[in-house]
Amino acid sequence: MKKTILCTEDNPLHLQISQEESLRIEELEVSGYLDEDDYELLTEMSGEKGRLRYLDLYGVTESFPGPDDMGCFCIGEEDLAIYSGSFNDSIRLEKIIFPNNLIGIGHSSFNDCPNLVIDYLPETVRSIGNYSFQGCPKLKTVFVPSDCSLILHGQLPESEFGGSVENFDSDHRKWPLNPKGEWIYRENFGIEFFVVDGVLFLEMDWCQTLLALDKYPAMNRRTTYEVPIETAAAYYEDKDTISPLGIRAYAFCGCEYLKTLILQDCMMETHAIYNCPALETIIFKGRACGQRVSSWDIDWSHVITKCPNLQDIYLYAEDPREISFGLFKDLENLGDIVLHVPCFCAEKYRNHVIYVDGYNNQWILSYLEPFEPANEDDLKEWRRFKRIEEFDPIDFIEPIE
Repeated sequence: MKKTILCTEDNPLHLQISQEESLRIEELEVSGYLDEDDYELLTEMSGEKGRLRYLDLYGVTESFPGPDDMGCFCIGEEDLAIYSGSFNDSIRLEKIIFPNNLIGIGHSSFNDCPNLVIDYLPETVRSIGNYSFQGCPKLKTVFVPSDCSLILHGQLPESEFGGSVENFDSDHRKWPLNPKGEWIYRENFGIEFFVVDGVLFLEMDWCQTLLALDKYPAMNRRTTYEVPIETAAAYYEDKDTISPLGIRAYAFCGCEYLKTLILQDCMMETHAIYNCPALETIIFKGRACGQRVSSWDIDWSHVITKCPNLQDIYLYAEDPREISFGLFKDLENLGDIVLHVPCFCAEKYRNHVIYVDGYNNQWILSYLEPFEPANEDDLKEWRRFKRIEEFDPIDFIEPIE
């Protein structure tokens, strides 16, 4: 059944369609006015009880939830937006055409729509709320503008496109800097997004230039991913203004196919690697400044969590005192993981004692040694790994000329 309806504030959609008729409609074109009750009806029509597969909202001109309902400061009272919570579990919905001048998509919209395909998102959209497109495996590619005109609010594992996207796309597909530290396309002060091999990065020019991997597409089908070497701070001549690559919180989240992750010269935030069921190997390389074995700046705890099939971790670091054990301590399967360290370093890790500051109960570097542990064996945390084995870094990286 196919139907076209013009709605007004006095004669909204939910008053024009009976309950019985609404569950028979397969294709619907709506124009004019939509309110919260109308979105509830559309959600029911495209859910398990309904048949709505195709929804055309291009002609909708009035739908104003307001910034409080959207949870977004950049949405005004008279900005056209999709109500938060719309189309949850709309398992019948296959295609939607958005309003022509759409500004915002509310939180938890289009959540768990397994058959939804979106061919076009209006360029006018400035805000997409948390959980908006979680669990939509047919989305494939999401385009993110290079500037901040599109505000993504997600800071949780189930963020806007969590568990859905196979690739990201953007205006720029090159690194924002060349090997000499010179600008390639930089024009404005602030933040810009760019994409390399379907992975979303951002560049911030505030007190210093910061490059960060913002989001790896969870549904990308490659099994091995190595962060590009161009992100390494020491690769650039201007080391004072280029910091190491940041790995944002939940950057690698819900990755269904990723088995091997290779990181180099990274600053990792809490939960940077989270809930990756296929992940088997993580390789932490050192810097790219000519040192074969080095450490890096990892100051965060709870970085790797919920990776049940993780089997091997490689550390390109000779001195365990410069590596925070908090990076790994939240792994539930730590006793099943083999830790690989450079040649002649295994005993250093096995016998390394982590001291606790009894005043503030924080881990501190052992070479400071202000406190003696109550039980030395209990604080040799590296021994919690299944085994500590040695490897030759030359086998894993190209010889440095």
